[in-house]
Amino acid sequence: MLKILGFLFSIITIINIILFSANSPSISSIYAQDTQYYNNNNNNINENNNSLLLINELENIKNILESKVTKLATALQIASNIPQILQPPDISLIDSKVNGIPEDADIEKRKIAKTLLDQFNEFSSIDFLLSNGDIYFDEPFDDQLNRTVTNLSFRDYYQVVEQTKKTYLSDAIISKTTGRNLAVIATPVINKENEMTGILLGAINFNNYDKFLQSLNLQNNTRLVLIDKNGVKIGDSNENETSASKESFEKKQFSNLTSVKLALEGKSGSLVEKLDKKENQITFLPYDLFQNKRILLLIQGCNSDVNNNSNLCIDNYNNNNKEPNLFNENVLTRLGSFF
Repeated sequence: MLKILGFLFSIITIINIILFSANSPSISSIYAQDTQYYNNNNNNINENNNSLLLINELENIKNILESKVTKLATALQIASNIPQILQPPDISLIDSKVNGIPEDADIEKRKIAKTLLDQFNEFSSIDFLLSNGDIYFDEPFDDQLNRTVTNLSFRDYYQVVEQTKKTYLSDAIISKTTGRNLAVIATPVINKENEMTGILLGAINFNNYDKFLQSLNLQNNTRLVLIDKNGVKIGDSNENETSASKESFEKKQFSNLTSVKLALEGKSGSLVEKLDKKENQITFLPYDLFQNKRILLLIQGCNSDVNNNSNLCIDNYNNNNKEPNLFNENVLTRLGSFF
């Protein structure tokens, strides 16, 4: 019990450090990258101060999103190193009738999983995989009972962690258990002999990203989305859209955008292009996180349909004496406490 309390204290301490760091300029320097600004007419670099200011605002949002995932990953990393988790899993306890170990077996490991779920509502489930990808347990236990697949070695997060022995943030996936669109943070469990005895997983509920982006009070005709490298939506400021749905996963409506292709090359910038048969000014910012990539897209609607003759976007920034602002009010000061 004392060891579990120590585990909780460690998590609380590291969270405070991470949240403090989120307000420091140093966190953005960790993921510093070259920034290039494009227009869609000639693809030449356009030194546009307004684009730079928008990118800077996206950087602030990116830093908060980074710190959130870092906090969750750190909690899993701490958990993976405490004695109850490091204790070798007892394979003899696995019962195919319950798709893993029974609810009352290896209870100390389950207690830690329950603690993580209690402390971090961004996690929808905590799983422990054996080194071959077999499910050892799911928490909540109902998820384990509802499983249709008991070996996850086909997943990208298993394959990357098995190869690198490092924490990995997955692409968006459709859960075989719940049917929801989600992502997984996976961290290896390494014993004293430097052998991987298992993988600890935390499934991230995308509803949290939707709530966060929808809290930003963006200007009219402006939308902000977070996507993975395949163009699958992870979070959306549009209150009429739900990122956690299977339909959202299957759409992949952003994958063919030029802005996304440039972002995958590590470039940031702004251009005008078609989305859903309408032209939009899209400002894009990619960032690397736990062996994977995420992309922020700021989408600002143009004043005409692509079937009309006009190609001009609504220009909210013609006044050179006024800096562009994504928001109807200054909200960045309260964003760090949203999670």
